Amino acid sequence: MGGIDPESVTIFNSPILSAKVLIALLIRALSKVFHTIKIHWIIISAITFLSLSVYFVPGPHKPAVNLIEEIFLFASWWVLLGVASSIGLGTGLHTFVLYLGPHIAKVTMVAYECNYIPKMLPSRWSYSTFEDCPDTSGEMSVWTIIYAVQLESFLWGLGTALGELPPYFIALAARIANTKSEELEEIEELEKSNSSFMHRVKVFMANCLKNYGFITVLLCASIPNPLFDLAGLLCGHFGIPLYEFLGATIIGKAVIKVHIQMLFTIFLCGGHNIDDLVILAENNFTFLGNKISTALAKHKKMLHSPNVDTGDKTIIATIWEWVIISMITFFIVSMLNSLIRGELTTDTENKNKRKRPKRKPKKKSK
Repeated sequence: MGGIDPESVTIFNSPILSAKVLIALLIRALSKVFHTIKIHWIIISAITFLSLSVYFVPGPHKPAVNLIEEIFLFASWWVLLGVASSIGLGTGLHTFVLYLGPHIAKVTMVAYECNYIPKMLPSRWSYSTFEDCPDTSGEMSVWTIIYAVQLESFLWGLGTALGELPPYFIALAARIANTKSEELEEIEELEKSNSSFMHRVKVFMANCLKNYGFITVLLCASIPNPLFDLAGLLCGHFGIPLYEFLGATIIGKAVIKVHIQMLFTIFLCGGHNIDDLVILAENNFTFLGNKISTALAKHKKMLHSPNVDTGDKTIIATIWEWVIISMITFFIVSMLNSLIRGELTTDTENKNKRKRPKRKPKKKSK
């Protein structure tokens, strides 16, 4: 691998090298798993046996087991989407736009259509559609809708907070090893020189974190902030306790910021706002005709019955599917490229260390 710049390697321009690196990483990960199983095989075997017995053996406990499974899968789905949003934001994979936002929009549209939050079917935890609107209904408020989607939103926000931990742990490990990351070295250089506005923002954030750790992290986490990865690095570097960093991040992301996003989505899709936006779009872009309003009407029908005959798949649904597929593909490719480059960089550094000549001890003069 000598003479290769790790930062220029991708799975497209170096497919053979990339395949070798990924296979080596997979083998290493599997060997660690097997080693862990070998050490703790008794405990792992006992837990596996008990879990399979409870899950597959019929009995009066099965309804409770099925409910626990549904809740676990529901919570895991939204938390993992939040984690993916944090680690993939730089690659464009923002799962609020792809998943949580559309879910809130669906609940909002059906709530204003029925003046009521219909029951989710087949259950709250494995939702696929809504029951039909009731004959009698009351006034619909924003807070009722927020309450209906609050659990999903909190779990997603919790996932985004957990996704911010890797930079913190990387910087903390570097602090323990008495080394510094490139970002931190850059900030120290910027403190000594006049620089651009964004560089001054980084220095200002570093100074705030030194003196007001919790409140600074809370403020950074409460608003969309492309520099939050830097906040995690700085918190680890300055030795801010994990409970302080994670607590402020969870409050900021899973409570404050997610409610701002919920309110914006509900306002956008609530009442007649979405209909007004569709009319505005069709009036200004005449080539669309009534395609958007037709697609929206079909979508509203499908909220209550996913199997309703709406004809061919709408162009909006097709485009949205391809947007999701493209973004997820780009995210996966970017993550693989990052793994490959990290492994090649580590390999290059290790080779350079081995090549350095060892200093010979000075001979004592007689």
